[in-house]
Amino acid sequence: MSTFGPPWKLALIGLVAIAAGLALELVDWTLPQLAAFAAMLFLARGALHIVTTTFEGVAGALSALLGCGEVAIGALLLGWPTPTLLVIAVVVGVLALTQGIVGATILLATRRDRPRWQHRFAAALAEVALGVTLVARPGGSVRDTAVTLGVLAILEGVIEVAGGVAGMRRERPRAATRQTAARAA
Repeated sequence: MSTFGPPWKLALIGLVAIAAGLALELVDWTLPQLAAFAAMLFLARGALHIVTTTFEGVAGALSALLGCGEVAIGALLLGWPTPTLLVIAVVVGVLALTQGIVGATILLATRRDRPRWQHRFAAALAEVALGVTLVARPGGSVRDTAVTLGVLAILEGVIEVAGGVAGMRRERPRAATRQTAARAA
């Protein structure tokens, strides 16, 4: 069973991230607008992760922890009345670094159980690179930070949509087998 319950829920979280990423890319943000939007994005994604997680095993615990971390970052950005660009970049960059490193480590440790682990590993490395980009550019502009956040959100969204679609494909044969067994009985 997925740590996110039904796979469509994971795909929904991914679609939220992709939509937010596109908005981050297309809108010309001011610093207060960017801080408020990023805060709401992290609050929404964190809440969705928490309410869709099954809390089974280590993967479920890590998913719940991810959700709590996103909610905490959203609350920090929302609660700070005038965050500087450095605060936004460092907080989100550290989250991306942590997620990427933990994800890559888990993938390497469990690669035998994952047929296409290389794709997710490449995405984890890209996440680390985006985190480094955010943390390493303290003098970046609001536009540069918004674009980097947008790319990060789109990357996360694509990973989640792909995971949701893969989960739906795995569930489809099981559902057909159950229906066949029910007709035979």
